[in-house]
Amino acid sequence: MSTFDTRIRNAALATLLCAFAAAQAWAASVNKPDFKAYDENSDGMVSLEEFVAQGGSGKIFLTADANGDNHLSSDEWVKATATKAP
Repeated sequence: MSTFDTRIRNAALATLLCAFAAAQAWAASVNKPDFKAYDENSDGMVSLEEFVAQGGSGKIFLTADANGDNHLSSDEWVKATATKAP
């Protein structure tokens, strides 16, 4: 096999690997919930009602509400949605 053929093969393999990685990243972002979708009144926090309206569990909400203010900050929301069953 010539050097040119080896370079073409390596370039094709690299392209396929990049395409596969990009497809994986895109698929993960499509299924990711959005904080703004949960924060229906745009106050920067997610209430229990907003969380449950999006299919969340009250138990998960209370567990994720680390400071006990009955709202989820964006950091608390990330933990709650990571725990949330699909």
